[in-house]
Amino acid sequence: MRIGGLASGLDWEQLVEQLMQIERRPLLLLERRKLEIESEKNAWSDIRSRIDTLQDRIADVLAQDLFWRPRSTSSDEARVTAEASAAATPGTYTVEVQQLATAHSIATYDPVADPQAALNLSGTFRITVGSTSFDVTVDTTDSLNAIRDRINAAVEQAVQADPAAEASAVRTEVIGGHLVITRTHTGQGAIDISDVSGTVAQSLGLIDAAGAERRVLVTGQDAQFTVNGLAFTRSSNTVSDVVQGVTLELHQAAPGNPVTVTVAWDDDAVVGAVKKFIEQYNSALSFMAQQQDYQGAGGGKLGGDVLLTTLRNELRRMVSDPVAALAGSTTLDRLAAVGITTQDKSGTLQLDEAKLREALAADRAGVQRLLAGDPDASATSDDGVFVRLQKALDGWLKTNTGLFDRRIDSLDDRARDYAEQMERMEYRLKLREQNLTRQFEALETLLSTLQSQEQWLVQQVNQLASLRPKD
Repeated sequence: MRIGGLASGLDWEQLVEQLMQIERRPLLLLERRKLEIESEKNAWSDIRSRIDTLQDRIADVLAQDLFWRPRSTSSDEARVTAEASAAATPGTYTVEVQQLATAHSIATYDPVADPQAALNLSGTFRITVGSTSFDVTVDTTDSLNAIRDRINAAVEQAVQADPAAEASAVRTEVIGGHLVITRTHTGQGAIDISDVSGTVAQSLGLIDAAGAERRVLVTGQDAQFTVNGLAFTRSSNTVSDVVQGVTLELHQAAPGNPVTVTVAWDDDAVVGAVKKFIEQYNSALSFMAQQQDYQGAGGGKLGGDVLLTTLRNELRRMVSDPVAALAGSTTLDRLAAVGITTQDKSGTLQLDEAKLREALAADRAGVQRLLAGDPDASATSDDGVFVRLQKALDGWLKTNTGLFDRRIDSLDDRARDYAEQMERMEYRLKLREQNLTRQFEALETLLSTLQSQEQWLVQQVNQLASLRPKD
């Protein structure tokens, strides 16, 4: 432990601390500048992230099928729904369902009190659907649940051996003490039960003594329906081979009550993609402006940054300039023509949705060419607004060589340079503090020695004075 100032009476340790605070001022300036550089770097990284997301929103608008993506709607989805694929074309279809397809289902006649108890039955019975049969052998120790499992295992084994058997497969469950056997596919085709050896099927109550099923829950039948007056029969309620590119799902039979299915180009998809672009564009542009606003909340981190000003202006120019190839040949030569306009001096965009939908209805191909360009043209003059945006942003976002990465890397280099300067200065300041401490310690030692010598001299003088003869 060191106690300063014992000889000098001077609190030199505090004095050294104050001197070091003065000498640390350049270090504090370096640290402050390093923090400013890191703030700029973080701001640029955030801008890059926002522009990267904007590029994704642009890609959504440029999706190959966006403008020609069919969409189907139903006037009564409780009875019929429809799903359109890329192969569908616009049209209106009247669908009337006379009968739904059902799967044949049978059950044991009487319930079993305990489905887990042994039934004391033995023998083999056969389940036949069409030309496919499944043999099930039962032991005396088998319960109703065990018989269910044997049936399901026999079907699974047969399907694994011959995948074609899947069309005739059945599924068995135990419900309320009843064994319920149901075809896994709808349509005509009954489940036939027969005893091969023993009387297991008859004892279970699946068939009577004559071999007839005792309890039919559902009769298997085909779906019957009409489309625009043409009658069709299908084994499934999912129909994909009647209307080109459209899959119909029949949910409810309602003879005399037709459902209207409409297939049209999906304007909602186009409007949704444009809305998401505008939302992200406005977010990016507003954030850029915020970073350049010294008077804003927190102060702009990039105020006066020429590169950022250039990028902001370039973005605004690319969304406002007309498409060169369309100028004079059509009214759809700029975004304003389809309801995408600049709000104010901030440069943010707003969408008149009704105007965009009107433009799509009037000239869908023209809107596509304005936004996404001419897909068959090679000249850049035929690039749509979103194509030229994409090309520009590709350059900005290019890894290592793009504007963003180069600026971020430059700021990172500067931050590292400041960190190295700070490290060197810290080392020099540490040496300076050690030197000052040694100097003051040496001063204390010298003063202590002088004070000891002074005391010795005083003692000697006093002794000499005491030896003088008294008068």
